[in-house]
Amino acid sequence: MTHEDIQSDLPLYALGSLDAEERRAVEQHLADGCDSCSRELLTWREVVGMVPLEIPARAAPDLKAKLLARVRAESAHMDAPPAAPSKVARRRIGWAEPFAAAALALLAFATYREIGWRAERERVAAERIRQQQTIASLQRDLEAARGDFAKASAALTHRENDITALRATLAKAEESLAIVQRPGLNLVALKETKDAPPAVGHVLLSEPTGKALFYAFGLPPVPSDKTYELWWITEKEGPVQAGLFQPDERGLGRVQATLPSGAGAIQAAAVTVEQAGGVPKPQGPMVLIGNVTKS
Repeated sequence: MTHEDIQSDLPLYALGSLDAEERRAVEQHLADGCDSCSRELLTWREVVGMVPLEIPARAAPDLKAKLLARVRAESAHMDAPPAAPSKVARRRIGWAEPFAAAALALLAFATYREIGWRAERERVAAERIRQQQTIASLQRDLEAARGDFAKASAALTHRENDITALRATLAKAEESLAIVQRPGLNLVALKETKDAPPAVGHVLLSEPTGKALFYAFGLPPVPSDKTYELWWITEKEGPVQAGLFQPDERGLGRVQATLPSGAGAIQAAAVTVEQAGGVPKPQGPMVLIGNVTKS
């Protein structure tokens, strides 16, 4: 039995009308230390105590004489005195009527309390539903906020990547500008070789900075396992690696290279098609070449 079941049985327990199993359940619940039910039971016992279960009979003044006369008249015909059944019947009737009234009063009061408990339970259940609906609404709002935060984070990351790319481009542009602004700049023109597709290239050599800028125009794309490689043709070591590049969809290729040291003067610049990753010495077909003239 639940706490509410025990509570609803307390009026009948105080009245003494529960069966043995129900009475034991109530007593066990009280023995377990339920203070609210203990206080409730005291209230019911006070209510029961205020309702008389037997109404004292008010005897008529000549009742005793009439009873004695009746006993003498019937003593010759009956072994047992007839007054006892009448008294028992009167006691049963006198006890039963007040007991029924008390039971009805307790039942009415218990019904009123039960209605109150049900209303309270319904109020608590409705409040719990409202709380659950509020929590569900807050959870939906939280999920929406998380989605908005994820979108904002993605947009911020994208912008940061754009800023990083712009900074890298700006750094390259500033470095390129530093090369071309220094005096002693030497311009080398490269042209396609025989049997190569039409293309041109330019190298800006800055011996004071030890840097060079290479641009190619009109180069066709190469397979993914191939790459273009720029070479310095030096006086002492011959071809020296200068850099790798892949042209974009417009055929534009770019390399920012460092001039070799200890290899002697640069006599020419060339571009070959090599395996992806490059090679230490030219192996593939040459597509661009240009001689370096001293300025």
